Amino acid sequence: MTFQDRLTEQMAAVDIKAVEIARKLKISKGTVSQWCTGLNKPRGENAVKLAKALRCNVSWLMEGKGSPNKNVELELGPDLRDQAPLISWVQAGKWKEIDMESLRQTDTTFYQHTANVSDEAFALRVKGDSMTSFTGGKSIPEGSVIIVDPNMQAEHGRVVVARLEESDEATLKQLVIDGGTKYLKPFNNSYPTMSINGNCTIIGVVKQVIQDF
Repeated sequence: MTFQDRLTEQMAAVDIKAVEIARKLKISKGTVSQWCTGLNKPRGENAVKLAKALRCNVSWLMEGKGSPNKNVELELGPDLRDQAPLISWVQAGKWKEIDMESLRQTDTTFYQHTANVSDEAFALRVKGDSMTSFTGGKSIPEGSVIIVDPNMQAEHGRVVVARLEESDEATLKQLVIDGGTKYLKPFNNSYPTMSINGNCTIIGVVKQVIQDF
């Protein structure tokens, strides 16, 4: 039995329609339609939310393991809030032009996180060592994954993702506001601090750093 078969079977068992699933999970009807026709499968928290809506075991629903109602797993855990798409630094520079729903329908990797962020939050993998501090204090090493909220107000001292006018890629720096002048400051003292008045767009504020060991 395929995922599509199990989904259809359980929808009938609990008498729930695709439109109601879309409403409960706060996703598009098109996404649910792709699940029902086998073109795509839910991942991460959407899989858990779907199992909860269908009142069944998420392992059975997604992988066919166990039985629908035995050892029902409905929660990821109290701390996990959502998942954010991992995008490139070029995509980050054009974030306002990107359709979140289109990302969900591709092979984009989604990162689970515990950050209190908006539904438009995204993830980036840090490149380079400009935000690695070698003198103590805050540090965001290369390879870390950051969760960025584009709807959060950028304030003095916040770490932000920004794009300079002459670049297609976004950059990661600390926002410093001194006497009305704004700067992008690296944690690594070997990199320069840049004035950004009028030549930069703040894309979002970093809310969480995830490091794999």
